[in-house]
Amino acid sequence: MDPIVIIAAIILVVLLFIGTPVPVALGIGGIMGLYALSGNAAFLVATKVTFDTMNDFILLAVPLFILMGTVLSKGGVGEKLYNFFDVFFRAIPGGVGIATVLTCAVLAAMCGTSVAIAAMVGSFAIGNLMKCGYKFSLAMGICVGGGALGILIPPSCPMILFGSFASESTGQLFMAGVIPGIIAVVIFCIYVAVSFYRQPDRKKVVSATWAEKWQAVKEGIWAAIIPVGIIVPLYTGLATPTEIAGLGVLWSFIVGIFIYRTIRLQDIIPILREALSGTVMITFIICGAMLFGNAVTQLGLAQNISDFFVSSGFPAWGFILVSMLIILIMGAFLEGVSIMLIMIPILLPALSSYHINLIWYAVLMVINIEVALLTPPVGLNIYAVDGVAKGLGFPSTLATVIKGSWPFMVMYLLVLIMVAFFPQLALWMPSHMMK
Repeated sequence: MDPIVIIAAIILVVLLFIGTPVPVALGIGGIMGLYALSGNAAFLVATKVTFDTMNDFILLAVPLFILMGTVLSKGGVGEKLYNFFDVFFRAIPGGVGIATVLTCAVLAAMCGTSVAIAAMVGSFAIGNLMKCGYKFSLAMGICVGGGALGILIPPSCPMILFGSFASESTGQLFMAGVIPGIIAVVIFCIYVAVSFYRQPDRKKVVSATWAEKWQAVKEGIWAAIIPVGIIVPLYTGLATPTEIAGLGVLWSFIVGIFIYRTIRLQDIIPILREALSGTVMITFIICGAMLFGNAVTQLGLAQNISDFFVSSGFPAWGFILVSMLIILIMGAFLEGVSIMLIMIPILLPALSSYHINLIWYAVLMVINIEVALLTPPVGLNIYAVDGVAKGLGFPSTLATVIKGSWPFMVMYLLVLIMVAFFPQLALWMPSHMMK
């Protein structure tokens, strides 16, 4: 292997381990690699790569979905949805926990991020779960694990990034996550119901009245139709992900300002500022990763890895297993978007050589990243829900959150195995999309 490749890899690892922000580490590693190859021309390449990245129409969907999630959060849409499910499920054993999981799933079908969903749902669900007799660790685990659904059920920001890097259809990538997402929701609901039923001190929750149910339907239906407005146009080919993101932002503002009246006109500028902050962070990571990916390609690192596995007769399933294990390990130290953006340019040549379906592999990678969101010491969902619980006055500790979260980690791995052995779980809907 070229010594330049080894030096670039060492620089990246050292920068990450000394606490350098991920986009800075990726950018520095990429520029130094390019500089070793082409001297001062590396800065011209870096400028062009950054400009092309910012000029990508598909990536425009990322800030729009971030803005949509911010509007939904500030507009109280999550609480309306939660009440909508709660009044219908609360009377059955584990029904309040099931309502929490379903709320996470529907919110996941709106904004495409996980940490925001976990924090949002935790802010109004933890107190109600505790009031209904759920163990504190179970209540925390439901919010942490359910929140991670945000990057699997469409729309999904990581899927947008994968599609941009791998030149795959974002719409098909979105649809590939639907069935695995539904399977995960069903497994979570069964686990929550069984766990609550086995609690010796569980409380019986009084059924909601018909008046409460009708009121919840009137308020929740406006939020519940948003996922339909996202998935149906995608499946039928009526709109692109970016167009749907724009319509979603418009509808979110309409619901928040004119229907729920929870957003005032003076709230719009603060909402835009908050969304801009999240967008800048993601964009910074994307630009750094693009520079790193360009350097990886120019230095031949990705091709060397591909040649090593293919020429040695390593089977395709073995390569998939090794890559999944590496991603799991990285999940203990890096957040999900960074893992994806580091690994995609490295893995693509090998995936192409093995003729592995990239849409199927993207689903495997995203589920793996969901596990990373639940993995200490850098499990972002864990810290988000722990912070929300402490803000609500609960005696939360990371140990308690991890205790409640690890079963969901196991269940995500179960879904990962199911999709690995039955690829049609991910590929059936994309193959039947209307053109």
